[in-house]
Amino acid sequence: MRRACLLLPGCLALACSEPPPATTPPASSDALTSTRGVLVDELGRELLLRGLNARVEGVFDVTFDDGRAALETIPSFSGADCAFIAEELGMNHLRLPVNWSAIEPERGVYQEAYVDRILELAAECSEHGVATLVDLHQDAFSKHIGEDGAPLWAIVPPPTELLEGPLLDLEERRTSAQVLDAFDSFFNDREGVQTAYADMAAWLAGRIAGQPGIIGLELMNEPVVIVFEQRLDEFHERVGQATRQAAPDLTLFFEPNSLRNLTDSAEVRTPLPLQDIVYAPHLYVDVFEDGWASEDEGKIASSLEGAIAEAAQHSAALYVGEFGHGPDPHGLKYVRACLDLFDKHAVSSAWWLYEEVSQGSWGLYDPPANGETRGLLREAVADALARPYPAAIAGTLEGFELDAMTRTLTVRIEGASQDLSHTIAVPRRLYPAGVAVLCDGASVAGEVSAGRLEVVCAGRTIEVSPLL
Repeated sequence: MRRACLLLPGCLALACSEPPPATTPPASSDALTSTRGVLVDELGRELLLRGLNARVEGVFDVTFDDGRAALETIPSFSGADCAFIAEELGMNHLRLPVNWSAIEPERGVYQEAYVDRILELAAECSEHGVATLVDLHQDAFSKHIGEDGAPLWAIVPPPTELLEGPLLDLEERRTSAQVLDAFDSFFNDREGVQTAYADMAAWLAGRIAGQPGIIGLELMNEPVVIVFEQRLDEFHERVGQATRQAAPDLTLFFEPNSLRNLTDSAEVRTPLPLQDIVYAPHLYVDVFEDGWASEDEGKIASSLEGAIAEAAQHSAALYVGEFGHGPDPHGLKYVRACLDLFDKHAVSSAWWLYEEVSQGSWGLYDPPANGETRGLLREAVADALARPYPAAIAGTLEGFELDAMTRTLTVRIEGASQDLSHTIAVPRRLYPAGVAVLCDGASVAGEVSAGRLEVVCAGRTIEVSPLL
């Protein structure tokens, strides 16, 4: 008979407008390295990142100071939200989109206060065991002609029309002549705009490297290269080398051409000639074409398996920086299929996105009403995202499986440490009364805090199940 080894705090009510208060958990590990295609921490433990993207008010730059209407409403996000996703959902990671337009609104003038805000949020999240990837984000090149990204001075040729909100025509903006010309100029470094970007990225890397909670820098979100795709390889090498020179120990994340979102594959022409790198494609199989009408999970599996092969060609770890769908049952079927595959292949990932009050209104919360700052939690979405997983393994992770009916997680390990603890995510939403733990079939004790179990097990199998 299994003994009760551990007890978690009681479950909190979740149908509320703000995330519940949090207890104090251990801080996240700030050091992350990509080694032989695996993410590891400073103790040498294999890491698995599971988290989400959050567009944050005051960080995601879609407002103007010349009287134009803001493109969209961006919600607030704080350390309390990181506490919520850690405890209730078991997540250990935040992908934080930031924008060149806010870092360098005037050429050569970098905004220290803006980066201070990024670092403040990362430090707050670190206190709750959530590590932050800083993502240099763009959508349709720039807020001035698309949604977000480059400052006005970096649009070459200068735009024929400055756009504003509301953002009801994003798809048209993505394929507009203004946007495509700007991308073409950028990847050909006309008027030195790519050189300026590399300088900016290097400056940012130097500012964030080694700061609490920061685990890496993503060089560009969803780069768009229509022809001469080798220009993207040149960009990654150029910006990667610049950032690595400024911050030698900062792990770099990089994406394939955004066309992979439609084609579900990317040719690896020239592997990125850098160490400590992470390949970070997105997984939106048929989502933007027809909403995944086929519900063909095999197509998702094929796309992910292709990404695994592409990462191996780069000698990089794999991380899916975005995946997602709407909050309805059909959309959540897609999300669950992705998460099942990430479990099968032990792939790190970040779900898109925490809260959205514009466009498709994806996210964990209903749109706010009656003057509320945040709507009610979408229980079905939270249920889909809350999963146990091996967050840090002191040994070689051979694989893991979740029995959804019994909520039992089985983790298989080779060469487990005699001394170091393993970290297992045990979201309170799934384990409100606590967990029982077996190491090679024998009951063992451990410590649980903020949705994480710390347990020493030198055996080959850890089994975690709910206390009832």
